[in-house]
Amino acid sequence: MKWYHKLIYSAANAILPASVKRQMMGVGRSTVTSNSNNWGIFNWLPKKYQSAHNIDLTKLQSYTAEELLELLISVHPDISHALYTYLRMGDTELTFTAKKKTGSDDKSGQRELDVIKEMLESPLPSPGYQHGRSLDKLDTIQRMMIMVRGACAGEVVLNERCDDVIDIVPVDPSLIWFRREPNTNRLVPWQYVKNPRPKAGEDWFGQYKKIDTPTFIYEEFDPMVDDPYGRTPFLPVLQVVFFHLQVLQDLKAVVHNQGYPRLDISMLEEIMLKNIPSSIKNDPKAQQAWLKERMDEMLTHFNSLNPDDALVHWDSVKVEYLKGGNSGPMIDIKKLIDIIDTQMATGLKTLLTLLSRHQGSTETYSSVDTQIYIKSVESARSVTKRFWKRAFSMAVRVRGVQTQVEADYAPIDLRSDMERERDLRAKLNNYVLAEKERYITTIEAATEARWIMGLNPKIPPELLAELEKKYKTDPNEKIPPNGGE
Repeated sequence: MKWYHKLIYSAANAILPASVKRQMMGVGRSTVTSNSNNWGIFNWLPKKYQSAHNIDLTKLQSYTAEELLELLISVHPDISHALYTYLRMGDTELTFTAKKKTGSDDKSGQRELDVIKEMLESPLPSPGYQHGRSLDKLDTIQRMMIMVRGACAGEVVLNERCDDVIDIVPVDPSLIWFRREPNTNRLVPWQYVKNPRPKAGEDWFGQYKKIDTPTFIYEEFDPMVDDPYGRTPFLPVLQVVFFHLQVLQDLKAVVHNQGYPRLDISMLEEIMLKNIPSSIKNDPKAQQAWLKERMDEMLTHFNSLNPDDALVHWDSVKVEYLKGGNSGPMIDIKKLIDIIDTQMATGLKTLLTLLSRHQGSTETYSSVDTQIYIKSVESARSVTKRFWKRAFSMAVRVRGVQTQVEADYAPIDLRSDMERERDLRAKLNNYVLAEKERYITTIEAATEARWIMGLNPKIPPELLAELEKKYKTDPNEKIPPNGGE
């Protein structure tokens, strides 16, 4: 942006009324936090993890898919581990670069990007407590939303004059609903608010607040045609989880009934009848009632025994371990669990090795699987890259700079230090060989070598002179008459 463009922008910003600027860009935060209570009562936020163990996992069918995924990432070991691995695998440095339309670096735009990034890393001027809002933290939240919600959303918050950015806040995509305008078919986002309290100038439809402002950003993951919401990669795992829990319940019942030795107690009816009181010998009903009382007494006695108590009884009671069992074909539970594990890994878009399972795959297959998994992580990160590109582009335009913003993550590198050094040496040897065979110049080889080693590619003057005369021949040098080297 030229200096006169900035002057016109500043003049228009000063002349336009605040109401017009609010309609154009919005002011302050337009979205609402998912756990906000606008009525000002019961504002204590619950600690969900404290009650997660009380949830009956056999009654998950009553939850929605969004509630299930939010719950299972905290209580189900495999889903929690898959999300944890994805977040750690993709936790590389996020960088922003300002470019001109010609593709060259934009120094003024880069300065503005650095200011915005520093703003997120710096606390707000407030004497009270401030929740952390660093770029790394916000990026982790957005990457998690991609896997759990299938999209990421956020808002670029402006100041009162709409000439600067004061914050970039994430928004839960599950609260966003889209409507199409009747005449233009344009998608308009609305946010569901649990405790609405409309203010003047806001557009509401019941508990849904209209968020029709360019400062609001929504980016979806692998959307279908005419579906702006996106799809979470973890969604197919829900059916596997239900089946897994049912199998575990059945396995628990089998182990409880057949996995432990049980006592088989026999009360000899003949001896009992010999000791029956003479007053009821001729009364069948009284005899049955008396025998039942003796049976209940014996049952109460054995149920009250501890596992290490000795059994002391009359010889009218026979005690032995229960024998026998199911003689029919038994299910191979190991094969069933292997099938469930495979389905679980497939539904979570992860690897069995990363889920702490190993089914005998070779090193070659494991290497290919790892590369595919890295591609999956990078594909999910491409959505957050689009979000950050739009957010920072909006921020620099608000600050009066027109530039093209590029957002990128550092590559995922799983190599050890020794492997990195070996690959570095191989790259350097390639450039040395290319220079020796005169495929490239000495200056080009030195520039690439310095870049590979992490140095400034610009060659220092004291080295440049040495490189330039490296292959120059001395005109005063005499060639031997009979040749020579």
